This record gives sequence, structure tokens and C-alpha cells, in this order.
Amino acid sequence: MPQVAWRTSALVAVAVFVVAMAAWELHVRSRGYEATLNDSSDLWARARSRLTDDPGQTVIVGSSRIQFDFDLATWMKVRGCDTPVQLAMPGSNPTAVLEDVAASDFRGDLILGATPALWFVPQGMPVYRSAQALGRHENWSPSQKTGLALAVPLQRSLAMINAEDLTLAGLLGRFELPDRPGAAANISPSEPPFFGAPDGDRQVRMWSNCDFGTPLAGMIQQVWPPLFTPPPPPPHLSPEEFQGMLEANGKAHLERMAAAIAAIRERGGRVVWVRPPSAGGVRDIERATAPREVLWDPILAVTGAPGIHFEDHPELAAFDCPEWSHLTAADAVRFTEILAPMLVAALDGQ
Repeated sequence: MPQVAWRTSALVAVAVFVVAMAAWELHVRSRGYEATLNDSSDLWARARSRLTDDPGQTVIVGSSRIQFDFDLATWMKVRGCDTPVQLAMPGSNPTAVLEDVAASDFRGDLILGATPALWFVPQGMPVYRSAQALGRHENWSPSQKTGLALAVPLQRSLAMINAEDLTLAGLLGRFELPDRPGAAANISPSEPPFFGAPDGDRQVRMWSNCDFGTPLAGMIQQVWPPLFTPPPPPPHLSPEEFQGMLEANGKAHLERMAAAIAAIRERGGRVVWVRPPSAGGVRDIERATAPREVLWDPILAVTGAPGIHFEDHPELAAFDCPEWSHLTAADAVRFTEILAPMLVAALDGQ
């Protein structure tokens, strides 16, 4: 070991670290970032661990729209219940999560958020996300639980701990690099950057930097079309074969949903579907590729659960989405205030 002033070296290293960290924290806060939790598999597993057999419990399953648009505090005030268990996950196929709830002792009120096409995705990232979260809950180790307990106070204090935008991979991903001449465009569609902050109950609020007319909202509007547009048929299948494969996949997923909902209702649970708003180019793509009569109507018919579609109620259809797919934080509260009596009627009518 070299004979150096280790104490002095350590103090210098700590001082450099603190100065660098403070500079980076001040920089990201100057860009509008605030300290917020990361919506990790551990945070989801913690929420999933709250499931009980209490008939008064409310559980929410779906993808990002119901996580952004459904205000938990408003529902608690209207329903007089404890904090709902928010199990929705952005960009996920929620079918496996619904089946997991059905396999538990849950017998309360289940609100299913419907971005209809996502419920029928057969493979890829939407399926993987649900499987990853479920696997974390099933195998949640003491070290992972401890890690979450240690991480939460740091995430609530430091804006720079942002797992979506401010990791090295996230920062490098912002560089616009041109394709090589003659290279095939085979890169999968990019996902939107950070625009919604979750809290400890996994209630997500849209970032104020993504409000109507902001550059971020405009950028995300350009991200959605490739993600919402279905892939073309594989070259080895004829159009008839591909259509038959889609119909078989849709039937299989509907049967899974129906079986899970039937199991919950047999225990005395109540289930309702909610189709939150979408707008602009996203809504145009949904009308063209996932029309109501193809996905939404069969979901209600096969599962037998009631549903509330925003387009069926003028007061819900009046809401707009700044980036075409989610409501602002303020609009989410107002939307839930209008939606809540409809949900109560649909649930209590079962």
C-alpha cells in the first residue's frame, strides 16, 4: 500500500462528490424536474401485497391511462373507502394481472382500465412488463424490500434519481444519430420520455412540463403513432392466415378475461370496465385499427361486466389530452369527480 495521506484523499473525494452531485441536482431542477418516486417493479409489488379479502377494497388494473386519469383521493371521498390498490402499469397487457387478482382472495370492487388494444397484445414488451411485476411480487426478497425502503426517501429528496430520463441510458438515448446510408429502418419505436410522476400509492400525475401546447407534449404526440400502429403481417403468412391468427388470439384473450372476472364475481366481487379519453392522432389510429365494435363491444359482451366508455357520456368526452393519450393532473381530478357516480351505480347494480 502506498504511503499517502488517505484521510486527506478521502475528504477531497467526498468534497468533489458532494459538489458534483449538488451541481447536477441544481441543473436538473432548473430543467423542471422534481423529486418523485420511480414506478418500479418493487413499488408495484408493494401495492400488490396490499390485496385482501375485504369486500370494501377497491383495486385498479389496466395500463397508464387509468393510472393517470383516475384520482384515488376523489374515489376515496366518494366511496368512503381506504386507499385503492393501484395495479395499473404503463404500456402493459393487464390480462395476467387480472388473472393474478382472480387467483387471490380479493372480493371487492375491481375497476378495469381499458386501452382495448393492449389487452390483446400476444407478446413483446406489454406482456413482459406484467410478467416482470408479477414475478417480483411472487419472489420479493427481503433485500429487495429493504432496497425499496432505502430508495424511497432518496427518491423523494433528489430530483436527479429519475429512472426514466436521467439514467445514463436515458440521456444517451436523446442523441439524434442519423442512420448509416442504405441501412434498413429496423429499430423498434421509441417510448415517450418522463411525463408523469407517481406517488407512494402509484397515483401518477402528469408533469406540468407536458401541459397543452408545450414542446414536450408536441414531442410525445409524435412518439405515439408508431407505438399505437399495429405491425404489418409477417411475410410468411397470407392475409387470410394472419387474420385467422388475430381472431384466434382475440378469442383466447377474451376467454381468459371472462374466466378471471367470473371467478372474482363468484366470490362476491364487482367489476366494471372504464375506457378513459384519448384524442387527436391517437384517437384516429384507434378508430382505424381498434374500433369499438371489434374490441370494446366484445370485451363487455364476453366478460359480462358493465362498462363506461368516455364517448358515451358528453361530460366525459369533453376532456382533452395534451399529448393525445392522458389527462393533466387537474383534469384527472375533475374527470374522476364526474366518473365516480357512474362507477358507483355500475358497481352497486351488480
